[in-house]
Amino acid sequence: MDQRQALQLLFTYDLWCTRKLLDHINDHSPFKKDVACLAFLAHIVNIQEIWFSRVVETSFSETEKWDEYKPGELRKKARKLNKKWLDLIGDHEVELDSEIIFFTEKRVKKSAELKDICRHLVIHGEFHRGQILLFLRNCDIKPPMIDYSAYRSVL
Repeated sequence: MDQRQALQLLFTYDLWCTRKLLDHINDHSPFKKDVACLAFLAHIVNIQEIWFSRVVETSFSETEKWDEYKPGELRKKARKLNKKWLDLIGDHEVELDSEIIFFTEKRVKKSAELKDICRHLVIHGEFHRGQILLFLRNCDIKPPMIDYSAYRSVL
């Protein structure tokens, strides 16, 4: 598996996790932290959209990092955005080692390689999914199995 395929696999895993968590939250709602769980899932997707704007459109996204959505809207948004990332990573005319110049939300100019931005997004999602799992446990809800090995076992 080359680097391009490995990144696509990670983004596919990321969407799988979002879908599993959305289903799990929906199955157990309402519960004390359901709004917080959905907010963190929306945040993961929003950050992916913000970064896509930085990378492809070299502009600022209209999306705010803590915008919230209804579960159905979030599912559609996650799927559409995931497809954009998969298409970008899969485009062999796009160099994964290319340096991306971008501006932070505080308008500071920075740069990073595209492959590192992609890895950052997946790691960022993992961090917040860990928080969601803790919210679920604290509400006495057994979280779904969403680690990478569980994903690989269903492929």
